Amino acid sequence: MQRAHDAFKDTDAIVLTVSLDGGGMKPVQAYLAKHGYTIPTLLDAKMEVARACGVRGIPATLIVDRDGAIVAQGHGAFDFNRPDVRQYIQALLAQPRK
Repeated sequence: MQRAHDAFKDTDAIVLTVSLDGGGMKPVQAYLAKHGYTIPTLLDAKMEVARACGVRGIPATLIVDRDGAIVAQGHGAFDFNRPDVRQYIQALLAQPRK
């Protein structure tokens, strides 16, 4: 995820992670700092966003278009370095806003 964030940080794409940690942001921030991660991270300890987005397990990956629609979703490990994934995201970025 960090590599995806780094690859798209100068575009309109936003790559972020969502933590479900019930212990709050303090342990999440400590983990991020320990590993040198700079990716934006949100906290969803009550799983409100996860449920609203249909997340049934973690890790989960959601790709949301400019209009806020989930256009791709998957569970399990996800490789953002795959050329087809990067091409898909580039194609989404090339679409005009509605």
